[in-house]
Amino acid sequence: MTDFGLPRCERALVLSPHPDDEALGPGGTILRLNAAGAVSRVVFLTDGERLYGDPNPEVAEKRRDEGVRSSALLGCREPFFLGFPDGRLASCTQEVCRRLSGIIAEERPDIVFAPSPIDHHPDHIATAGAALSLLESEGGLRLAFYEVYSTLRFTHLIEVTDVVERKKEAILTYRTSLYGNPHLYLRAALGLNAHRALFVQSEGFYEALYIVENTGEADTLPDRLCYKDLQPGRVQKATE
Repeated sequence: MTDFGLPRCERALVLSPHPDDEALGPGGTILRLNAAGAVSRVVFLTDGERLYGDPNPEVAEKRRDEGVRSSALLGCREPFFLGFPDGRLASCTQEVCRRLSGIIAEERPDIVFAPSPIDHHPDHIATAGAALSLLESEGGLRLAFYEVYSTLRFTHLIEVTDVVERKKEAILTYRTSLYGNPHLYLRAALGLNAHRALFVQSEGFYEALYIVENTGEADTLPDRLCYKDLQPGRVQKATE
């Protein structure tokens, strides 16, 4: 059963593999949580320095600046920048988990947002894996997977219609991060949010989340997120 209410939350931690993912993905939900009194902080795992292939310190600096401004627009506290290698998070997951564990101990969030493990980017998938490891090691956490590039099965649909203009502002902050064409990514992100409104027969905007409450789902989660658990046998042709 789908939940249409905001997840219960007093303190939220948003894991963003690169500066832009937090705005493109759960930006509206974060805006609504903060407006309801939650305290949120974004953790940027990389600076996105390999945007055009080779590492570029100037690109990294611009993307960090955009991340700071976006985070402020979303109503979050000053973000963390961990500086892990862009495009290579999978090669340092143990250190990622160690750093995130320290932040969790300091911030004491009751929910952690992360890209889903079926999102179409290796750094997003690595971030999801780190988040699942933290769910197993840190007691009392809930994990909310969000969408950026790939849709996922959802447990929550959060209406963001009332805050969509502020979500737009946060996305449009990312001029460097979004290849000088943030309007293209804005259109795609809001298109996804509008598509999710089909499930409630609405003309508004919704963000989809899959909230994991326990670690027992971890092994089967990727299949569940793309509905493979509902297809135990092969798909049959209509004539069979």
